[in-house]
Amino acid sequence: MDDICLKREKHIRDDGWLCELVSSKYSDEPFTGIHTYVVSVNPGCSRADHYHKKKEEWISITSGRVILSLEWVQGGRREEIVLDAESEGCRIIYIMPFVAHKIQNVSQGSSSIIVFSTMPEEEGDTIPYHIG
Repeated sequence: MDDICLKREKHIRDDGWLCELVSSKYSDEPFTGIHTYVVSVNPGCSRADHYHKKKEEWISITSGRVILSLEWVQGGRREEIVLDAESEGCRIIYIMPFVAHKIQNVSQGSSSIIVFSTMPEEEGDTIPYHIG
């Protein structure tokens, strides 16, 4: 089994969990150069509420229903997007640097999203930001 399975650590918190799937920090051919992880959000909880100075992210819902709140740090533009795993289509939302984002689970059960990013976490790149 070890020769066909990539093992990853699951980071568990009170509001859900995160598990990095594919990352440039691993030498898993052919998955080098992309950082991918799954984020779980417990019912009634929110995750993120931050922005990045360098990292770009693309997110898509994998289970449940969430509200993705976005706020452009420079300019103050705000937007909310409902992502529902039960909808007919599948959307991948691009989050550029300096766009604060928060994911709120509005499901009865756990929700999860998949995130593709240009880089793994880097100290000083994630800036806490409360979206009003």
